[in-house]
Amino acid sequence: MIKADRVSNKKDFVSVVLMILCLITLADARALLAPYILAACFGVFCLVRNRSCAPDKKTWKYRLMTAFSVITAVLITLANYEMWYRPALPDIRTATFVRIYKALVIAILMSGSFVCAQNILRYALYPPEGTARTSEDKPVKRAYLFFIIPFAIFTGIYLTVFFSCYYPGLLSLDSMDQVAQVFTGQYSNHQPFYHTMIIQAFLNAGLAMFSDINMAVAFYSIVQVVIMCATFSFVLFNMAKIGAPKWGLVCAALYYALMPFHIMFSYTMWKDVYFGAMVCLLIVFFIRLIKNIGNRYASLTGFALCGIVMCLIRSNGLFAYIFVFITCIILIRKDKAVLIIMAATIVAAFVCKHAVLSGLNVVQPDTVESLSIPLQQVARVVADGGVITDSDREIMEQIIDVDAIKDNYDPIISDPIKNMIRDYGNQDYLTGNKAEYALLYLRVIARNPAPAVFAWVDSTCGYWNSGYNYWVWYWDVESNQYGIERTISSPAVLNFMDEYLWMFYNNRILQLFTSIGLFVWIVVFMFARNIATDNRAGLVAIMPILAILVTLVISSPVFAEFRYMYSMFASLPALIAVTFTGRSDKTQAQ
Repeated sequence: MIKADRVSNKKDFVSVVLMILCLITLADARALLAPYILAACFGVFCLVRNRSCAPDKKTWKYRLMTAFSVITAVLITLANYEMWYRPALPDIRTATFVRIYKALVIAILMSGSFVCAQNILRYALYPPEGTARTSEDKPVKRAYLFFIIPFAIFTGIYLTVFFSCYYPGLLSLDSMDQVAQVFTGQYSNHQPFYHTMIIQAFLNAGLAMFSDINMAVAFYSIVQVVIMCATFSFVLFNMAKIGAPKWGLVCAALYYALMPFHIMFSYTMWKDVYFGAMVCLLIVFFIRLIKNIGNRYASLTGFALCGIVMCLIRSNGLFAYIFVFITCIILIRKDKAVLIIMAATIVAAFVCKHAVLSGLNVVQPDTVESLSIPLQQVARVVADGGVITDSDREIMEQIIDVDAIKDNYDPIISDPIKNMIRDYGNQDYLTGNKAEYALLYLRVIARNPAPAVFAWVDSTCGYWNSGYNYWVWYWDVESNQYGIERTISSPAVLNFMDEYLWMFYNNRILQLFTSIGLFVWIVVFMFARNIATDNRAGLVAIMPILAILVTLVISSPVFAEFRYMYSMFASLPALIAVTFTGRSDKTQAQ
């Protein structure tokens, strides 16, 4: 027994050393260090707590834990490839030294990341005795107060800031593109048509009531603020219904009231805001239906409405919804009503996105818009001077100026390459010869696997690794010809907001709250926890976020666009509550 304890102590000591070495190495990474530090500290905590239980290594859960730990180690190592693929070393070093140095860095990153991930996932999948809940907590009395009071607080804060310094709302280039469509009547589905119709409805109503474009835009913004505040309050109400502790409800309320992205997004004219609300509500209705909270028919109605809006208001919404539907067939296949609604929603959304838009002569997104990752990979090969045959180069010359790729390629955003094809290339030729270019793509990445992988990493790492310094919210009104102008009525409030927002960009602790990768790690941890506790409600609730993540790592045009994952930040309190408050209803099991 003493010998076994000594072996265990040595293994734990080695694990801690590996995590520390990995953390020290990552100090030179271009990603934020704070999320790595937080993960390492939690890894040490989990290591200590895991000493009380010894999992059976032959179970599927243990194999799953090991597989995910390996994947995590590979991803962290790839995300920091600049540290070992082409390290900044003096030219006087020998080739042997360089190879040894690279191997050492890879070994430290792989082993440290693996050990940290393994301990965290082990803690999630094999909770030590006394840490896993096995029964439902009692609902909070007068749960309706957790809707009414937060709603008043949220709207009070958001609208005070809005009228003080961000009136009539925040409109970026994308927003102005949609406003232009409203006034010209020339519609495109590049920005989702159905969101443009929402903008049009409010602008037309606002102009009819006030005869002023700024008041019309403000009408849209105020309604959006009310919808977002009602969504967040509904989350708190349902957290109270499933028995979340009062301190947890207070923390969630503070999160919604004080996080700057919730405040700023509430009056930004983006599809991502409504999409975030719909995904959040879809998750809440999933929880209500599985846990039998409230009137089932009302929940089914709300579930259906949120689903169809989610599918129509973002280009990746339908694909994410289909992914969720497939998992629901496995997890809650006895609930026929939910599955029928989801199947009907998919069919209706497909008809609305294709047949209806075709009938309305709405222009669909162009071909290159859906090819962000493949275009970035091929462009990276060209930019790095990779191997491309003369015949493949001739094919590429049909749609793009190959010689200009190196000067235009940006590893973190695909717009420069896509715009080269749109503005100076021949997109029609690409559209008419998709099979030919698909084969070209496969040949190029087969001959140049390293640049292709690194291009994918640079295009998506913001969604799954640590965190990065990248813009989060918009803060102005884009110049326009429609007379939409920002009005600042309180310079004092504006000065406060400027300082408040600045802190979340520059303070290393507050940066944690805008780290997409860190929050994804938290969601994955909760996913593993729900597997361990057979929490069907928790598993189903997390699926929409994982589905959105999958669509982004496959086709994201930008490496760390916060608004693309805003639905995760909006839904986080609900996911935490359903994960750590009781277990799902066993009647929904297989």
